[in-house]
Amino acid sequence: MKNIKYIVLFILVIVITGCSYKYASTTRNIRHSGFSVASNSFKCESIFDSKEEIVKEPIAFYIGGYMFTETGYLYETNLGKVYSNNMNCKKPEFNTLVAAVFDLSIIKGTDGKYYYVGGSEDIPAYSQATSNDEDYSLYDILLKDNDVVKASTINSKEGIYYVLKRNGNIYEYDVTKDKNNHYSLINSYVKYDYSDYGSAIVDFNYNGSSTSTFVKTENSYYRMKVTNSEECSKYADVNCKYEMVLDEKLTEEYDQILTYNGSTLITKYGKIFNVNN
Repeated sequence: MKNIKYIVLFILVIVITGCSYKYASTTRNIRHSGFSVASNSFKCESIFDSKEEIVKEPIAFYIGGYMFTETGYLYETNLGKVYSNNMNCKKPEFNTLVAAVFDLSIIKGTDGKYYYVGGSEDIPAYSQATSNDEDYSLYDILLKDNDVVKASTINSKEGIYYVLKRNGNIYEYDVTKDKNNHYSLINSYVKYDYSDYGSAIVDFNYNGSSTSTFVKTENSYYRMKVTNSEECSKYADVNCKYEMVLDEKLTEEYDQILTYNGSTLITKYGKIFNVNN
């Protein structure tokens, strides 16, 4: 009887260590890029099957507690606890497909209408935004163009927004607001040209001179990093220089990454990594 127990235990150890060994190089590369491994895992069978390593719904954008799939579906997520479906994700009662997203506040449906994401005490989640909203003209400027897939506020006081279009470029929109709360576009130009990154840009996050600032292309990850870390950490009179550079380790594991939002990375086998401060 003891022999049988030892055999079962031995098999379990092989299975567990085998799984760890299988993804050891991926874990090592991600950690070398400045991430730490979280103790919990992400389980969402609607999006991916971690056992079979099959992604059912590729993720286009991961913003806050929401994931937007390439096919336009929206999922609410919680990495700390599971929902009543025993998953870390659930599909809300919102049947409109998502065509574009602005910050974590407004989504544009494939029907051309704008909807609130999180909602508030006065505004139900996923309710339609109307022209009564004083920022409606801003939504229109940023999202009306059907080529736009993602927009982010960079500096609301100065009216600066970044807009990702289907052509793979990120544009800066300079917007002004008059005394009647009406927004107008005064200038726009390419801020990040896909030709500088080797292929079309498909996602981004901007947080100034922070490692959470990144650009994702069709085959690579670029992140904001200090290019003179040795000097600026050693000398008081040397300022750190930041530059968007190719993250070779993340790029090497590109096909193993389910999604990344600048601070949290989730692999296709459900492992969660957090950016080290």
